[in-house]
Amino acid sequence: MTTPMPGPLLGLHRDDVDDLAHLLGRIEDWLRHADPDTRADLAAFLNGPGNGALAATGLLHALDQHTLQLRQLLHEQDNTPR
Repeated sequence: MTTPMPGPLLGLHRDDVDDLAHLLGRIEDWLRHADPDTRADLAAFLNGPGNGALAATGLLHALDQHTLQLRQLLHEQDNTPR
């Protein structure tokens, strides 16, 4: 997990976090299973100085990590005594 960034916290309702985690997971899953032309389009869209494929891989990794973090937060909240 990444280290939390300092600064003000923003609050989200649990349902919003759940929806966001679901959406990120669906996008990540779609990109992983997209056909080669779609992934090539994404790489071309993200292409800077010759790093489009690397940027696309990084985007998939970031989506995966953020989804996992959100789901972990939801799990921790579900298991917190009230």
